[in-house]
Amino acid sequence: MGRTTRRTSKPITVVLGAGAALLAIAWSGSAHASGFASARFGGEHGHPTTDNATAIYYNPAGIALSKGTHIFVDATTALRWASYERPASAVNSPLTLESAPGSNDGKATLFNGIVAPFVGVTSDFGTDFIYGGVGMYFPFGGSAVWDKNPTYTNSPQFPGAVDGVQRWYSIDGTIRSMYISGALGFNIRKIGLSLGVSGSAIRSEVVTIRARNTDGTDDVRSELPDGSTVLKEGRSYIDVNGWQGGFAIGAVYNVLKKDKLFIGASYSSQPNVVGGMTLEGNLYNTLGTAPPSVTEVELTQTLPEIVRLGLRYRPIEKVELRLFGDYSRWSVFDKQCVLDKGEPDRSCEFDGEDTALDNPGSFGAAGDGVVGVTQHLPRYWKDAGGVRVGASYWFLPQLEGYIGTGFDSSAVPLETLDPALMDMNKMSLSLGARWQMIKHLAVSLTSTELWFFTTDTKGKNALNTFVAPTRQPSAEGEYKQFFQLFNLYVDVSF
Repeated sequence: MGRTTRRTSKPITVVLGAGAALLAIAWSGSAHASGFASARFGGEHGHPTTDNATAIYYNPAGIALSKGTHIFVDATTALRWASYERPASAVNSPLTLESAPGSNDGKATLFNGIVAPFVGVTSDFGTDFIYGGVGMYFPFGGSAVWDKNPTYTNSPQFPGAVDGVQRWYSIDGTIRSMYISGALGFNIRKIGLSLGVSGSAIRSEVVTIRARNTDGTDDVRSELPDGSTVLKEGRSYIDVNGWQGGFAIGAVYNVLKKDKLFIGASYSSQPNVVGGMTLEGNLYNTLGTAPPSVTEVELTQTLPEIVRLGLRYRPIEKVELRLFGDYSRWSVFDKQCVLDKGEPDRSCEFDGEDTALDNPGSFGAAGDGVVGVTQHLPRYWKDAGGVRVGASYWFLPQLEGYIGTGFDSSAVPLETLDPALMDMNKMSLSLGARWQMIKHLAVSLTSTELWFFTTDTKGKNALNTFVAPTRQPSAEGEYKQFFQLFNLYVDVSF
């Protein structure tokens, strides 16, 4: 950890004013932990026993370990390489393979870059007991724009194929949640215990465009009785958003009160705490030869709650060792359901939903508890987590170098893995340094590589075995992904 500066008293209005100005910044996150969690802000200094402003998210008790007032600005630049190779066996119709080879089978690729911010302000208000903080950040999110298929550029017969073989799941899309949080921390120095709590206003959105047919297949054209064909492939574009609330609680124990060993634990609730979220907006469809349509819709989904544990230990003055991990209850992300707001009795509570993956052919049929469902995307994710270890060495009192490595498990089962929300088991390696340039200014730079294990869903993917409105084209194929992350933060203290 970087060393904190000597406490000075500052008016609370300065802190809140700076926080309000900084919270005007916004950008989207990028998925690079389990599921589509994107919390890598703070680099190796972002964990459940940290004392910088990222504690507002990781463990609000950590803000009670800092001294003075801090304005913390963090940016993570993520460079993402990914590919999805779809075999001919995943294509629904032999007609497509014969008449349009490479339109639905072959390799799709992307290379995207994005910047995700964390901005926070913390203060001890000139006391030794109560601490406060405000922050803005994107702990969940991802964005993807896939490369075009040059073989079908300006194709009059198969115009949709230019968007790549992954287009049935994603052409261009964003899913993200922005948190605006306030936190309080309390340091009970007599027993070495810090406690913290935070509350968040959460803005979530889903904006995505994909190829889609009314019957859930990947057929690009339909054959008429006279043997001629007409264009079948359509497009579906959804733009929905909404506000939720959430909270976090945590504790950090300064063992023996000697500032050598800290043990921390925290809990972050689901957005909306219980019951999931409902996002509202519009669904735009152009399906086959039907005229374009616009429908007011709701999208329902549930994001996970997270438990974090960690410790950091200073065996000698120049060395710090860290171990921390998290457990995310992604099993609540069982589906994303799009409902027609014009249907007063709309419902996405499918009968027998707990056995859907075991018996998909009888799942989701009309009259099976489904009312007003326009699209149903089965997810059935599983709980996932990660663990990281790290070490720091102070070459000079003002210069800290550090290294870290870790493992994150995948939340996505092979049955429902698709290119829109890719996740696989992954390893990470981080290197960086923190420099206390002057008494009241520190900067840190971390480089992190994330290696995702190659995953093949051959014989496992179930998306094309459901019935409407759940059926989608098969997402069978080979998935590859790699992230290069650069985290830079500036910590200004008073």
